Amino acid sequence: MKIREEHIHRICRTILSRWKEKGLIRPKADDDVLLGKMVSEVMADFRREEELDREVEAILTKHSGEMARSQASSYLMFRKIKERLARERKIVL
Repeated sequence: MKIREEHIHRICRTILSRWKEKGLIRPKADDDVLLGKMVSEVMADFRREEELDREVEAILTKHSGEMARSQASSYLMFRKIKERLARERKIVL
């Protein structure tokens, strides 16, 4: 997913402030430290998903001949392969 880092930063800042307002967390660290960790985790998660997408594309390319013969939908196959790999690797989509 293509999302700019500044948007992720804004989303994480909003989540952190709402958690604090509702009393869901009582941070022991400074907000900037927490925000930095939140942003880095979200960015890492997006990178894992992009890597997974590249692997799925490689699998589909490898089996493109079979898919053409069976008239399988590349979009459906992409989704199914991605879900399977994500489940096997314990990646939450």
